[in-house]
Amino acid sequence: MLAKAKLIEQLQIKPLFMIMAVFYLMVCVFSVLAVYQAQNSQHHSLETLALNNQQLEDLASKSALLHRNFSRLTLKKESSSRQLAITNSRWYLSFQQPIYVVFTSPLHLFFTLVLFVMGWLLQKKLQRELVIKLKPLQQLERWASLTLMQGSANALAIDNSSQEMEAITLAIRQLQQQINDNAANDIAWDKSIRASALLDQETRIGNRAFFDNRLQALLKEEDAQGAVLLIQFKEIDLVQNLYGYQQAMSLLLTLIQVTKQRLQDQPGYFLARHSDDELSVLLPNVFIQDVEKFADLLLKKLETVVMPVGINQEEFVHIGISYFGAEQVPYQIMSEADMALRAAQLQGPSQWFMFEAGELTVVKAKGSLKWRTLLNAAINGNGFVIFFQPVIASDSTKVLHHEVLSKVKDKNGALISARVFFPMAQKCGLMVQIDLLILVQVCRMLTAKKAQQNKCSINVSIDSLLSPGFAEKFLSILCSFPEVKDRLMIEISEYQLVNHLSKLQPTLAALSTAGVKIIADKVGQYVVSAHYINIYPIYAMKLHRSIVIDIDKKIENQVFIQSLRTLTVAKNISVYALGVEKQAEWRALLQLGIKGGQGHFFTEPVAQAAQAIALD
Repeated sequence: MLAKAKLIEQLQIKPLFMIMAVFYLMVCVFSVLAVYQAQNSQHHSLETLALNNQQLEDLASKSALLHRNFSRLTLKKESSSRQLAITNSRWYLSFQQPIYVVFTSPLHLFFTLVLFVMGWLLQKKLQRELVIKLKPLQQLERWASLTLMQGSANALAIDNSSQEMEAITLAIRQLQQQINDNAANDIAWDKSIRASALLDQETRIGNRAFFDNRLQALLKEEDAQGAVLLIQFKEIDLVQNLYGYQQAMSLLLTLIQVTKQRLQDQPGYFLARHSDDELSVLLPNVFIQDVEKFADLLLKKLETVVMPVGINQEEFVHIGISYFGAEQVPYQIMSEADMALRAAQLQGPSQWFMFEAGELTVVKAKGSLKWRTLLNAAINGNGFVIFFQPVIASDSTKVLHHEVLSKVKDKNGALISARVFFPMAQKCGLMVQIDLLILVQVCRMLTAKKAQQNKCSINVSIDSLLSPGFAEKFLSILCSFPEVKDRLMIEISEYQLVNHLSKLQPTLAALSTAGVKIIADKVGQYVVSAHYINIYPIYAMKLHRSIVIDIDKKIENQVFIQSLRTLTVAKNISVYALGVEKQAEWRALLQLGIKGGQGHFFTEPVAQAAQAIALD
């Protein structure tokens, strides 16, 4: 309609210009004809005088008798002028061309200017009148265009001062009100459907379907990347059992609000309730360093939330992170995040965990059922492979013992590290069987005639140690290999030793009595009391790699080791260092009184001992 309004405007103005143009052309034509006739009249008047050549020559010399700008007598032919011959003479009466005379005339120029100004004024006046008349139509057109673009009808503001528009305006406003009422009903219905389908009814944030939809949509974008965080609040169920549903929900809503506050600096994030005690966060288009920094800050913020009495705040929140690219699929991403969450829980205290790049390349996305199938097949088919890493004495290149590292074969023969499959084995409740199976393999290896390992240490999970009857099964296996018991050690995380002090004491006492030595592993990873060395029969302590890295440059870590050595010397407990990578680190550790070291720095001298075996 707006285009039609413009067309109407053009059609109204165009005739005005046509009339003025025709009028101007007619004036020009008649002016030229008038000049032409005047020239002919002058020529006729001159010929009626019947002047001879001498008289004509005298007349030509008297310019006062003729206006030289209009006509003159000449003897030469001039192509640029209009010349009329004088009868019975050789003279010509020469004139300027009539068209030239007309268009160079000041009077004609003045007429042209006046006509142009009048036309311009008339055009402006007509345009103003048309604008007034067409304004309602233009407003209506703009309203319709905005309605089409925005998908909703805005308020219709039309100047209906003209009677012909009043009825149209009234009808449109009634129709608009009806449309708005229908749209409001549709929006309310759509919102209700969305809320029931995509919102968690208790927390009013997105539910699992909402999160899955957003993740799937993000992966369809070109060069998509980002991170998924699974946040689990371990003891929400316990809070509900002790304090009731309202208290548990209030705590969960507080934790959600804290998470939202930390997410404010993350553009385009999505937050959802993944399960009763688990949140999921999608961070689109972030770099891995930013994800790690965000996880640190979020964890610290969540740890500040006050827990009800009787709730263990140190182990309340765990975060599993999966960093992904566009080539991955949602199921794989969520599976990796779940595996990372289990790995964080396996460590014990509140923390976040993310597998390193390439660590999961041989592991396809698996749910709990597929992991259970894989691990059961490995247990039944002896699909575990054990490796050995030496611990080197500080005063020589002598091997004090070898730590046993395990991997599992998948159906394609690829090896999956314990760092990956242990969390899933714990989730599936298979750690006891796996620990006992690895124990059998190590015992067989130590009894082999060609065994290159004299003593070995194996990592035993806290699930196994706390499992009823595990100690009896462990000792039963040792009875089958009597020559092994004095050559076997078990490694247990320092955090678990402290956190389960009373529960572990009988089991570790029984194992120690049978000749199995106890090594406190990952010492210094968390700030805990070393009082446990007065409770357990600790044989040695192994520093966590975070204490060892760049120990030659970190004074605070050196002070920690010196303090630890003060406690251990009196009890004759050796301190070993895990993760030695550089000679400068090893030199500093020796000066601090470390009795043994383990890491890539020692790989070459004892490479022959780091062999993988799979026992039948």
